[in-house]
Amino acid sequence: MVETGAVGTGPVAKTVPLAELGTSLLRARCLRPQQVERMRQGLATHGQLTPIVVVRRQGRLEIVDGFKRRAAAAAMQWPTMVVSERTLDEQGIWVAMLTLNRGPGSMTVLEEALILREMIREGATQVAIAELLGRHPSWVSRRIGLVERLHPELVEWVRTGMLPAGTARRLIGLPAGNQLEVAAVVAQSSLGTEETEVLVGLWQKAPDPQSRRAILAQPRQAIAEARPWDAQRPMDPRLSPRGQALQRGLQILAGVGLRVMQGLRPPPRPQEIEILRPDLQSVRRMLPGLEEALGTASSSPR
Repeated sequence: MVETGAVGTGPVAKTVPLAELGTSLLRARCLRPQQVERMRQGLATHGQLTPIVVVRRQGRLEIVDGFKRRAAAAAMQWPTMVVSERTLDEQGIWVAMLTLNRGPGSMTVLEEALILREMIREGATQVAIAELLGRHPSWVSRRIGLVERLHPELVEWVRTGMLPAGTARRLIGLPAGNQLEVAAVVAQSSLGTEETEVLVGLWQKAPDPQSRRAILAQPRQAIAEARPWDAQRPMDPRLSPRGQALQRGLQILAGVGLRVMQGLRPPPRPQEIEILRPDLQSVRRMLPGLEEALGTASSSPR
């Protein structure tokens, strides 16, 4: 009998027909098309370098690790693949799935959360899971909370590659009933992760439903108004890394400076000015040095 959570007996490598490899455990993984394509290119160039890890469940071989390899091989119509069969109990399957994907970028936080949820469904407690994986209980708790707070349909979007995991995480701050609405806008407007974060923040700060509808109707405009420096030209490739960092800083400074001037005209209420006085004085002390540095740089020989 395999002990709960054990990685299992020594693997036995063998070649099996692709059609015999089950993917029922894929429900806890996110198979993104671009990753499958990269895997396809790798298999086409180098062949299969590592076996697919499988277990036998109810008389069928089920993949534990190697879903992308199988999908890429299927796209190339490979008839067989090399597998490494292991003997694992139910908890051991999920432990193996996590331990075999501990490298950087191997597994998203949401995928980890989906696997931990499967372990919870098998009857394990969060404390027991933490001990089994050698993790702190807060690591388990954060991930379980992540998948519980994300709308179930968005979990499927991420799992099937319709929505990046990082983008989905930015939507968790929204009520579950609004996550799908905002996610649809994000997908339709092809917003990136950072842009989604700004959009969610704007939605949360909007004073009424009408304002929220206006933000979602023109998301890119709303983001540009919130971060005016984003509308500036892209980094000049002729600049060194230091030069590009300076260019980005100047663009941000110009955008923020404009927003500050707009906030000071007309001046805030006297009570607010009194609260803001330390910040106002700090900026005023810094400005002469900034102006001198800008003047020196502008007058430097070409």
